[in-house]
Amino acid sequence: MATSMDDGDALAGLRLLVAGSDLAAVQAAQTRLAALGADAIALAGDVDALARAAAASPPTAVVAVDGGDALRERLDPFDLKAGPPVLDLHALTREDDAIGAVTAARLRAVVGQRGLRARQAELEAALAAQALTRRRDAEATHQDLLQRLLRAAIYRDDNTYEHTQRVADLAARLARALGLPPHTVSLIHRAAPVHDLGKIAIPDSILLKPGRLTEEEFEVVKTHAVLGARVLAGGDADVLSVAEQIARHHHERWDGAGYPAGLQGEAIPVAARLVHLADVFDVLVHERPYKESWTVEAAIAEIERGAGTDFDPAAVREFSRLGVAGLQV
Repeated sequence: MATSMDDGDALAGLRLLVAGSDLAAVQAAQTRLAALGADAIALAGDVDALARAAAASPPTAVVAVDGGDALRERLDPFDLKAGPPVLDLHALTREDDAIGAVTAARLRAVVGQRGLRARQAELEAALAAQALTRRRDAEATHQDLLQRLLRAAIYRDDNTYEHTQRVADLAARLARALGLPPHTVSLIHRAAPVHDLGKIAIPDSILLKPGRLTEEEFEVVKTHAVLGARVLAGGDADVLSVAEQIARHHHERWDGAGYPAGLQGEAIPVAARLVHLADVFDVLVHERPYKESWTVEAAIAEIERGAGTDFDPAAVREFSRLGVAGLQV
């Protein structure tokens, strides 16, 4: 079919590699595509040689006179859509228009669609990068908020910064030993230090009392769980949500005899269950105004006695596996 006057520019701007095993057929196709305005290069050879040529200087598209499937697989074995498209010549032409206007239109359409997909992928990658940056910035902001709240709480409590970090470290170790996902382990480690945040609202006369508390005073202390949770409530970040759970429920007991909600068993959020165990152990092995420090061995035995009543049995099992050497303070 003869080309029209406009056909000579139909493929202008396209750089095509015309490839196949039959040199005569490749050269004939290259001549027709060049007549349509393409910068067309003819190359005949085996699949590996053709693939190396296409990879070394990627064209806009590869037009395969034959062997398109093998060449396509060789250029893009994992279907990543990263290399130049490999187009079968017979799929671009029709019987009454061997290589002419219809071929040019189809080739333009395929190349254009490929370009749109590439630009879409670039845009999606850019948006994903922006979202990741925003998420990281938000996480840094949330972590800074928790650290500021922690400093405020420590000013009022008999706890120390070191206590909060030891609790966080042990709770995270237990979470990891229980097989929790790494992201959950990280959240527990970051959120655990503010477990006693609500004590900032407890009067000094009760919070710092050196002797045993009266029943009425202990009821006041117990309110710190709900008060701390209220401060942390309403955040849209995972770490703040976990911190709220820990603050509210780290005094719940496995048997349901804890506070403030009397939750039982697995109804207690796992992060709170692990912080509860870690907090009790750390308090036992360190001196407080109202108590002497226990030995690590005695504290381990006390935790083990509480398995199934005070503490999650699975958490106690992993705690026991750490042993004295793994729990030295």
